[in-house]
Amino acid sequence: MAHIYPKRLNPDTKSEAERRLYERFARDLPEDYTVFHSVRWLARDSRSGARDGEADFVLAHPERGVLLLEAKGGLIRYDGELGQWYSNNIEIADPFAQAERNKYSLLEMIRNSPRLRGRRIPIGHAVAFPDCVVERDVRPDAPREIILDAADMPRIQQWVERAFAFYAQPEPQPNSLGPEGVRTLIDILSPSVELKRPLGMAIAGEAEAIIRLTEEQFQVLSLLRHQRRAAISGCAGSGKTMLAMEQARRLSEQGFRVLLTCFNSPLADALRQQRPAGDPYDVVHFHGLCRDMATRAGLEVPAPNGPADSRHYSEVLPEALLDAANTLGPQYDAIIVDEGQDFQSHWWVPLLALLEDRERGVFYVFYDDNQNLYQTERTLPSELARYSLHRNCRNTQAIHRTFVPFYRSDTAPEATGPEGRCPQVLFYRTELQLRQLLAGALQQLIAKERVSTSDVVILTPRSEQRSLLAQWGSAGNWRFTTTWPPEPGHVRYQSIYHFKGLEAPVVILAEFRPAPEQDAETLLYVGCSRARHHLVILADASLPEGLVARLPQG
Repeated sequence: MAHIYPKRLNPDTKSEAERRLYERFARDLPEDYTVFHSVRWLARDSRSGARDGEADFVLAHPERGVLLLEAKGGLIRYDGELGQWYSNNIEIADPFAQAERNKYSLLEMIRNSPRLRGRRIPIGHAVAFPDCVVERDVRPDAPREIILDAADMPRIQQWVERAFAFYAQPEPQPNSLGPEGVRTLIDILSPSVELKRPLGMAIAGEAEAIIRLTEEQFQVLSLLRHQRRAAISGCAGSGKTMLAMEQARRLSEQGFRVLLTCFNSPLADALRQQRPAGDPYDVVHFHGLCRDMATRAGLEVPAPNGPADSRHYSEVLPEALLDAANTLGPQYDAIIVDEGQDFQSHWWVPLLALLEDRERGVFYVFYDDNQNLYQTERTLPSELARYSLHRNCRNTQAIHRTFVPFYRSDTAPEATGPEGRCPQVLFYRTELQLRQLLAGALQQLIAKERVSTSDVVILTPRSEQRSLLAQWGSAGNWRFTTTWPPEPGHVRYQSIYHFKGLEAPVVILAEFRPAPEQDAETLLYVGCSRARHHLVILADASLPEGLVARLPQG
């Protein structure tokens, strides 16, 4: 029996012709054949940047190569005078032109795959009319040899071998598809995904954790295989960053020039560190991208007038990026934006200008409206298809229940993690009490519960420079640092703003007394959701009673 993907026929397959062919291929072809049913792809095109492709069936054999098959059921008729094809007297697209066009799209993707680049792989196209009998050539570009008809169905293996022989090269190619090439095609056309989950800080004794994508995430990845532009929203912990990295890897594997960008510089640093070795896609935060591109274009960009120069970051750098794109020309076939809620509306124009195809190039935005800490106006490009993720697969149930009251949506997200321990909420009235509570929490976690210092991060609503932790330098036996990884005896602290998009096994949310201009609920939502396994909140006792009542009690 052939290896066929998917293993079970999709129940939504409406074509009876495809159903019968699927059963025949699976039953009658030997095991050295691999068959893909109902596949779609995006192939990088040197002229347009990306080309859509699809096939009813793709047959692969390690020695014979690849055969793309278009299936048309019903009574088929071709009107030579009009140049029109019909199925049961209903107009249909030219199946041979359709198969040939998709063949070249598939060949383009194969040639751009790093693992298949340079191989001379025989590839052909054919058409199946399983409800008709074809006795001769239909047209010069439709010879009988590449047509599977009703008479061929009982002897489908012999027909497949004849079709491959029709396209066979005179001399065998030493570097044809081969078993490794077939495995690469499976990875490209029908991948089974088991993602390594990026961890900002590893739990003691673990360098990485493996999680299986939820059914919801599988569905989004499947949809993106044939969707050029999309916006994917999701709650904290729904796997947006993980999906963004996986989509960047997939497109890069297919030969696309890919940019993965975000607002936060620390998040970009983490994404670069977590990028698998050999994946060539670029990772850079937005303002770093603006500077890099301006430098490459030979443009002079004025320095900011101090750290509070918001116009420099909001307008000057994005304008420099647009000027650089117009000077250098297109740079990417696909752009993926993570934490898109932090991008201002007018930044999309310079980003899109970097695409080979500005109008239809691949462009994905992952975002969470509830994490808009900067309270910027956010309007996504109007042409993006919208998808939503509703399941939190990162945090424990107890942590999820802590921050979900601050999630603003008509539909509350679900949590799929373990129950976990209840978060601690401790209140202070003075700075001395806060420092004592922080020292006690660190003593309990690190000394008594043997949590590694690298697994703990202290988050604050203040900037690192204005935080009380910067003034104190230490609490109890532990010193504070903003560097990663921390030295022995040091614990990392960072502002909630800079840690957005990242995560840690244990989070201590300290000196929580937001300024009047800050949104306390959004800060709680973002800060608490950074913790995977345990959360400690050290909050000012003067917080509004309504806010305190929504925190875990006891």
